[in-house]
Amino acid sequence: MIALVTSTLSPNGAYTHFTPQQRLEQTLVTISKLQGVGFQQIYLFDNSVDDSVYRIKTHFPEVHISHQQQYTFANKGLNEALLILNNLHQLPAGVPIFKISGRYYPVAGFDKNIWLSNAGKDIIGFGTDFNKAVANFSTRAYFIKDKALLEDILVLAIEDMLAYSKGVYGLRSFLNMLQSLFKPHLGSRYQLSLEQAFARIIRQKYNYHLVNRLYIEGYVAGARHLDLITE
Repeated sequence: MIALVTSTLSPNGAYTHFTPQQRLEQTLVTISKLQGVGFQQIYLFDNSVDDSVYRIKTHFPEVHISHQQQYTFANKGLNEALLILNNLHQLPAGVPIFKISGRYYPVAGFDKNIWLSNAGKDIIGFGTDFNKAVANFSTRAYFIKDKALLEDILVLAIEDMLAYSKGVYGLRSFLNMLQSLFKPHLGSRYQLSLEQAFARIIRQKYNYHLVNRLYIEGYVAGARHLDLITE
């Protein structure tokens, strides 16, 4: 099994709680803790506006780093999906993957052998509201069968995120559809999050397993707030 870390050490100028230096230091912790729980092959995909991610090589020369600047959408999940897809060719084929977002890290209780104890599953992770119409599957971290399956899900996720607002799911969306017959609306009125798209896709198409906890944590930083997330 390999570990895949996704990161944006240097964002495109939008205000964030953490400085690039803090993001770098947090990602170094992520890598260190991944190695501590037994990951020997770690890949890092980064879409920063500069190549500062290669500073990680000073501390962890064995980490495989792919850096690619890309257009940044307001939907951060869309950016992550494109980042992974554009660099997926760097990963070995037929190997299980533990994907984790940079600045999150495994904590006491984490067991990468959960993949072995759930043989036959396509994807394992933390989800909520799977008994409701709109569910969420956390994309902060998850186990997935291999890069081919990851590609399939990400392509479907992007399509679903962008197309969802065109569908009819209730009265409001029905009225939007009728309105568009007389006054076409360019683009999408709204988009699903990557977490919502993943949940829709894996519920319908894949053999999944939800856990109560993955035993990862990290800080999520919005424009002007900071929260410790534990999953």
